[in-house]
Amino acid sequence: MSPARRQAIGLAAAMAATAALAAYVRPREIAADRRLVLDKLFPARFGRWEIDRVAAAFVRAADRQGQVSRLYDQVLERTFIDTDGRRVMLSVVYGAAQSADLQLHRPEVCYRAGGFKVGDMQAATLAFEGLALPVTRLLAAMPGRPEPITYWMLRGGQHPAVAERPLSERLRGLLQRAQADSLLVRISSIDDDAQRAYKLHAEFVGELLHAIAPAERVLVAGRPAR
Repeated sequence: MSPARRQAIGLAAAMAATAALAAYVRPREIAADRRLVLDKLFPARFGRWEIDRVAAAFVRAADRQGQVSRLYDQVLERTFIDTDGRRVMLSVVYGAAQSADLQLHRPEVCYRAGGFKVGDMQAATLAFEGLALPVTRLLAAMPGRPEPITYWMLRGGQHPAVAERPLSERLRGLLQRAQADSLLVRISSIDDDAQRAYKLHAEFVGELLHAIAPAERVLVAGRPAR
């Protein structure tokens, strides 16, 4: 049997095991994930930043679209302003185990669906107290509104596996995906200078993570990949 055929058979078996595992783990995992409450996890004031009271700020349960497609369970949307008058928008989307697939909420998808032109995507890393936080940067724009964006995703408390990892790691990821919750954190600002905006985003993330207790910080920034 050729290596390619063995790999295909192994991948198919892993997918079948994932489906069976999903039915078994769902009740326990969803019950455990209810402890995560975005409004409590993300502080309203930290460092130089506080909520801009002029802007809307709220946590909501899944709206009608989310209920129909079962995309997510909580959304946190806040606009922050710092002591220099700079504004940053924070959006966090959370889905409990098997209730969400945040692929459709990726900024490159939802902004394009909203009529924005999306481009200049690039991978980057934000350093924070020994943690290397992998993020994606991109520019969404429509006439009169250039919006640089920085975001990251977590699944089961870890950053999604990259396709280049060994097959054994990818198969393990398939099994973990069946029982994992998902979190997407997006930071953006209105700025025609993308590099200046990304620098501001990095400062904002650093102060935000510093304000979150280490025991809870892992829920926001993730665990190092094993």
